[in-house]
Amino acid sequence: MTTTRWSNQRRARKVVLGYVGVITLAFIAVAVLLAVHTGPDASFAGVLAIAVTLPASLLVVLTPDLAPPWDGVLTTAVLVAGALVQAWLLWLLFRGHRLD
Repeated sequence: MTTTRWSNQRRARKVVLGYVGVITLAFIAVAVLLAVHTGPDASFAGVLAIAVTLPASLLVVLTPDLAPPWDGVLTTAVLVAGALVQAWLLWLLFRGHRLD
């Protein structure tokens, strides 16, 4: 089994893992805020999830059939899927050319 090597593989890995780490921390922060605060103080917690997943989160915001991001599991799944697609696109962008 041969593995494909890329010219900027390490840098691409750092960028993608950093992005996934930021997304993970943001969603953990949103979950904690929503679990701890039941009042209106946590009403802007979903905005953090939308901000860190831009531009994929525009799909959620502009689709009227989906629940607001702070209100539904389906919308959160769409945000996470969008973030994973963006991470894959970052990998494609930063990986460089193939080394033979």
